[in-house]
This record gives sequence, C-alpha cells and structure tokens, in this order.
Amino acid sequence: MIFYMLLAVAVPLFAEEPTQLDVLLLEESLHPELLHFTATLAPLREAELALEVPGEVNTRPAELGQRVEPGQELLTLNRRRFKIQKQLRNAELQGAQSQFELAELNFQRTEILHRDSTLSQEAVDQSRYQRDAAQSLRDMASARLALARLDLMASSIRAPFAGVVAALHVEIGERVAAGQAVLRLAARDTVVLHAHVSATALNKLKIGLSAKVEPADGRPVFFASITHIGQVADPTSRRYPIKLLAADPGGPLGILASLTVNCEQNLRGVELPATALRFRSNRAYTYIVAGSGHSGELIERQVEIGAELSGGRFFITDGLAPGDRVVEFGSVPFAPGQTVQIARTRRLQQERVGQ
Repeated sequence: MIFYMLLAVAVPLFAEEPTQLDVLLLEESLHPELLHFTATLAPLREAELALEVPGEVNTRPAELGQRVEPGQELLTLNRRRFKIQKQLRNAELQGAQSQFELAELNFQRTEILHRDSTLSQEAVDQSRYQRDAAQSLRDMASARLALARLDLMASSIRAPFAGVVAALHVEIGERVAAGQAVLRLAARDTVVLHAHVSATALNKLKIGLSAKVEPADGRPVFFASITHIGQVADPTSRRYPIKLLAADPGGPLGILASLTVNCEQNLRGVELPATALRFRSNRAYTYIVAGSGHSGELIERQVEIGAELSGGRFFITDGLAPGDRVVEFGSVPFAPGQTVQIARTRRLQQERVGQ
C-alpha cells in the first residue's frame, strides 16, 4: 500500500500544457524616410549700419524692435558743421567760377589781338595758361562742394531695406567716429534656417525638399524649403551645412527649431502595434515564435524603430522580417526559450485596411 502511494506522488498524473498565445504574422510595409535634425532661425539679411563721417548723435528716431521701411531715417548727427562746410565750398566754387570766366574772357581777347598782330604768341600762351589754371581751380572747388554735399547726406542713416531694428549701439549726444557701427537692421520678410547634417543625411537631401519646422518656443509649426546644400564639411564637427528659407513666421529669431524632412525615399520594414513591444534601457524588444508549425520556441529580438505611426503602431526597420510571427504581450507570463503553442494568427495590415 505504501509502495503504490509513493509511485503516485513521483509520476505526475497530467503533462503540463504549452502556453497558448496569439501572434501577428508580419508583412512587408513601405514608409517614407524622414530625417530629423535641428536648425537655428535667423533673418535672411542682417546689416550693421555705420556712419561715413564723425560727429555727435543729434536724433535717433529708430527704436529697438521697430519695423522700418526702405529710406526711413534712423539716426542723424548734428549737421551745423556740415552745413557750414557746404556753404564754404559753395562760395569757393562761385569765386573759382568767376576767376575762370574772367580768365576765359581775357584769353579770347588776347587771341583776337594776336590775329591782328598786336600781341605776341608768348602773350597768348600766358593767357591760355591762366585760363587753364583757373579752370582747374574751378573744377577742384566743384569737387570739394560735391564732397561737402556727400558729407551732409552721410550725416544721417536711412534704412537700406525693410526690416526690424535689431540693436542700437549709440545714444543721443554720444560722439561717434567714421565707420563706427551705430545700429543693426534685420530683414523680416523671409527667415533663413541654418542646419548641419551628417554625410549620410546629406546624400538623402536635395534642393527644393520641404521641411516641417517646430520652433523650440512653442509657436505654430511652419514649413521651409531647402535652398542650399554645402559640399564641404565643417572641420570640427564633420557635418555639412544646409540652408532653408521660409516666410517670416513671426516671433523672436535666433532660437532653435526641430526639422523633419521627407526624403521622398521609402523605407522597407514591418509594422508593429505598441502592445508587441517592450523597452529596456532605451532599447526596444519583442518576442517571435521560431519555426513554422503550430508551436515553437520564444526568441527575444532587439528591434530598431524607424518611425512612430498613428493608431499606436510603430514602423520597424531592423530586427524583424516579413513572415516573422510576433507575440502580443498580454496577461499570460512567458520567457525566452519557452515552448508555446499558437492559438490564433492575424495580419495587422489587413485589419488596418479594413478600418
């Protein structure tokens, strides 16, 4: 009696059943390849405006952040000295003009007298020399007057293009030197985005591609177009410069933005629902059922996520292949190496098309 009882304990009455799981049969899917990188927003044109002449700042109509139109006056110097210089040069020209007219008249008289044999050739030459010298003095006086007029005009700064006053470097009453920058003007009708990309990304870009721009300050998303692609890498970062243009989105410039570019090339891979993925140390994993029958061994796979799709799906570019049978995680516990039995097989793409 005791013998039979021990035998019953040692030998299980029923063999353990394999865990039954539902699996997804993966099919090949195509997805546009997207590139993600950052860029800096900047004005398309920016200029430091300087005065050509020295002087004391008299007025400064421009204010920081003010929008200005082409030709609008932004800053003026005290013009008293320039106006006096102009009057002086004008008077010099009038005197030189009178001297020239007198010398010209005297030369004409000497020529007439010379033809009548009243004056010698030497007298005619002397009169011609005086006429020519007076003409040179008149021309120099005219040039000095032109310079005085230019200095008077240069005593103020006008906007060379429409834009926004980005910086003011001087105050009213301050004395400035010739060539000293007094303010900075930035055009705002168009903005430029400066970015640097890797050599791999560079080969996938082309001029004209559109980029989705998400500014870091949370302002609305806008779009820009690639206009320039550099072919020489930065010697430090080994990355290549690209430039994009966009209509002014408003708001401050000089900030960072996230860019997404559709490369117009399709990536090949498979789609997975979020319920089939697990994450550890910022890496994604899933389980597949090895073999082709109704049962098989569980194998853990690390996968590469190419894009996050709508509807809680992910596009997997590496680690899985069409035909793989992937387990969706549920309440049933399992582990790598475990033998499981497939209860149901479904296709994700067919379900997505039917929705």
